[in-house]
Order: sequence, then C-alpha cells, then structure tokens
Amino acid sequence: MNNNTSPAKQALPIAGGVSLIAGAAFFFTGLATSPPASGDGKAEYLQSLAADPFQTQLSALFLHYGNLLMGVGLLALPFLVRGRKGSIVTIVGALLGALGLLETSGSLLSDWFHMEIARNLPIDQAVALSDKVLAHPAQQLAFNPGPLVSLALLITFVGLARAGVLGWWTVPSIVLGYAGLLFMPYDLPILPAVGTIPMLAVLAAAGLRLISRTRTTARMQPALAVS
Repeated sequence: MNNNTSPAKQALPIAGGVSLIAGAAFFFTGLATSPPASGDGKAEYLQSLAADPFQTQLSALFLHYGNLLMGVGLLALPFLVRGRKGSIVTIVGALLGALGLLETSGSLLSDWFHMEIARNLPIDQAVALSDKVLAHPAQQLAFNPGPLVSLALLITFVGLARAGVLGWWTVPSIVLGYAGLLFMPYDLPILPAVGTIPMLAVLAAAGLRLISRTRTTARMQPALAVS
C-alpha cells in the first residue's frame, strides 16, 4: 500500500506553521514600536504618526506583514483536523479569520496617508480629511473587519479544541489577548503589545503543531508504504 505524501502536501502546512509563528512575532514587534499617542482622540493619533516618520513606517511595516502572515497561516490550520469532529467549524473560522487579517494588513496603508496629512496640513484639517476618507461605507467594508477577526479566531480554535488538536485553554487566551489589544493604553505601546501575548501565543502554538504534525507524518510514511 502506497501512502506517500507529496512534497507539496508536506510543504504547505509547514509553510503555514512558519507563517503563523513569524506573523505573531511581527505583529508583536509592530505594536511594540508603535508611535506613542498623548491621548485617545484622532488629533493625538495623527500627531503621533507625524512626530517620527521612521518609527511610524517601521511599525506599520511590521503590523502589515504580521497580519498578512497570520492570515495566510490560518488557511493551513484545517490540515490539523483528522475526521469530521470540529472540521467544519475550523474551516469556517480559518477562512473568515484569514479574510479579516488580510483586510487588516491592507488597512495599514492608511498610516502613511495619516502621517503625511498630519505633517502637511493643520491638525483640524487633517482630522476632517481623515474622517471623510474613513467614513465611506466601501472603505469600511474592505479594510475594517472590526470584531470579525477575534470572532473568527474563536471559531477556529473552538473547532481545533473539539477535534482534540489543541486544548480549550486557547479560547480564553484569545479573549484575553484581544482585550489587551483593545484596552491597554497606547501612550506606552509596549503595554498593548504585551497584552496581546496570550492571543499571539495561541497562534504560535498552532504553527508549531502544524510543523511537528507534518514532520511526524512524513517520518511515518515509509513504514506505512511497506505495510
């Protein structure tokens, strides 16, 4: 009986696992290097982006690739499920999560836009222009998934927990990490970065499981092929 797995079938889940781990690291770095804001208003936010263009671009670059890599990596998570239990839930959550994270990665272009209008316009005009751009419904649909990402991650890891791939600890960890992202103060950006660690640790753990499961399966193939 020949059960050999093609190199491509082995490479895809490993690439997904690496993407999840690297994406989590990039996202943490992007948050930690975010320009500190002196307040919660739009004016303070724009001024923080304009204050140090290098830091703004560095942070936006890490956040862009962090979201992009995590979104791509999520698509590999259904490979972890064997059997029907939890499979549909995992697939639906992974697809929605990938869509939301890829949308978010594209929205980072606005950091360059906001940085430049804050540097070249009076702050009240910069705020008004930003509000007009971001108020378009199509823009909201394309680049502002909102709570969709956190909901999709919860769905995904509920599916993986039901399938016995990862423990149920992953679900409250996502809630805790997303709360840290939302509620930690951004006047000291390292705080929200640290706050997201529980959620990012879940994604990294899933990435490690993808890599280890694929390697284990590949090692077992020669024995299965001659059995």
